[in-house]
Amino acid sequence: MLKEYSVKTPKPLSELLDRNQSTNSLYRYRQKSDVFVKIKRILSDILGDNIAQNVTVSNYKNSIVYFESHSAVVATGFKMQQSQILSALRSKLDPALVTVEMKVSPKTTQTATRVKQVEKEQNKSKPKKHIPEQALSILQSIADNADDTLKQKISRLMQHKKDST
Repeated sequence: MLKEYSVKTPKPLSELLDRNQSTNSLYRYRQKSDVFVKIKRILSDILGDNIAQNVTVSNYKNSIVYFESHSAVVATGFKMQQSQILSALRSKLDPALVTVEMKVSPKTTQTATRVKQVEKEQNKSKPKKHIPEQALSILQSIADNADDTLKQKISRLMQHKKDST
């Protein structure tokens, strides 16, 4: 006995991105990520970029903002300025904000480390950009008729020509 499966038709992109639909999960996700970015900016203003880059906004629900850090030292620094962070978030984000909570999570480090490794691998695999021969000849003709400072800059630019190896 074969089961019959109904095939759903795909939703049009305009329906997925429609801002008027309160039930649209893609739109709700976009709104929440925008709030996370705003919270991260406020955090950077208060704690400074060096500390804020080690803090992750993990959730924002029921008027509570949840943060995670891989380091107990960063969490301690966060706790020392928690009242300033809370007042800034209340003034710039949500006056009804109840509290902010910090959690130390070693998984945060593992995730951040893995993301950095992937970025490094992607940067290594990218081919280097080279200037085409036709563009080099045009640059050379411009350099021939240019003043000394422009000639130096063009010659540095021309060093990016494709190696003939």
